[in-house]
Amino acid sequence: MMKAVSRAFALVALTVSTAASAQDYQDTTPYVVDSAKYPYTIYPSNTQLNNKIPWETQILPFSETGSYTAPEQDAVVTDEARLLNAPVLLDINDGMRNVNYLQATIPEANTPNVPPPTETQPTQTAAGLIGKMATTPVSVYYQRTEKFGNTMFGAGYNVNTSVTATPANGALAKKEEALGEGRIYGTAFNYERELVRGRAYVCGQQGGCNSGTAALYAMGSQIWSANLAGSFAPAPINWSRTFFSVSKTFMVGPVPLTVRALLTGGVRMGVSGQVNPALAAITAYAGGWANVVASAAVNVAVASIGVVGSLSLINATVQAAASLGWTLCSPSWSLKADLSLSALSGSLQAFAKVNFLFFKKTWNVTIASWSGISRYVNLVNRSGVMSSLGC
Repeated sequence: MMKAVSRAFALVALTVSTAASAQDYQDTTPYVVDSAKYPYTIYPSNTQLNNKIPWETQILPFSETGSYTAPEQDAVVTDEARLLNAPVLLDINDGMRNVNYLQATIPEANTPNVPPPTETQPTQTAAGLIGKMATTPVSVYYQRTEKFGNTMFGAGYNVNTSVTATPANGALAKKEEALGEGRIYGTAFNYERELVRGRAYVCGQQGGCNSGTAALYAMGSQIWSANLAGSFAPAPINWSRTFFSVSKTFMVGPVPLTVRALLTGGVRMGVSGQVNPALAAITAYAGGWANVVASAAVNVAVASIGVVGSLSLINATVQAAASLGWTLCSPSWSLKADLSLSALSGSLQAFAKVNFLFFKKTWNVTIASWSGISRYVNLVNRSGVMSSLGC
């Protein structure tokens, strides 16, 4: 027995080490914050913007080769700050003044824009069998899907749990099936992906299946699996992962700034239960967490660029439990689902700093600013009897 366990863990390790690396995507639609003042502009590579872009104040004309007295410099900086309603900071690195302008907080930074949740309460199929004896499989299932945020940054989950009873016939004994499944989603820059999916299934039947499987997926690829039989509780999984990255260009002032959002975090899964000819019972949880690590790049020459802040996209676990016992002529079922969730907490601000002869100006654009969503709820806890099924 110990040798078999060792071989199973070796297979899991091989699956993890050969898993595909994180996928990279690109949202090719630029986000233009202020099209009237700063339209989307494509510059030749390595274009020099420092000391080339005119200032906005009309107190004195801008000239790349001009010479300005100290009072004139003070007047330009003061009026530039007034026009933008921006503070003037001192750059401790070189002593130059910096007009630090919060250009915009984009609407998508904190405005939810997702469909309402969808939910199906436990419903028994084959409802037309009232008063008759069932001869085909009868199922009871529950599902719920809920999403948060919007297409700029978002998250969500799906939980699905069900039981199915198949009556005996002349050739086969009665059969019980139980299923629990959970999914976690993440969205960045118009790309929604299934980050995590955990699925567990068992089947009980005299002279038949009496077994099942559990599997964990990350970004659609299976990274772990286990066979289930008897009373089972394989070791839970908790692994770090890098999911995917997306790049999108924002016009931050006159600078086309490409922001790269990297989703990194982890996956987890646990399963336990029992399966035999009279019972199919399973409790499975699947979860994941993803944080956004942001960076910036440009193809022009400016004083500096970057993205500051941090964003927790999602940390969620969905647990599904399903049980179907058929010790008597009318099988008993139960379905339960729980959710533990925290999502969309933190902020990200992109900035571009450009030199203007004797001062600097920084444009700041807030692309994410979420106060956080947190909940722990029992989604469903129902039980019943399939009275239309015989022995």
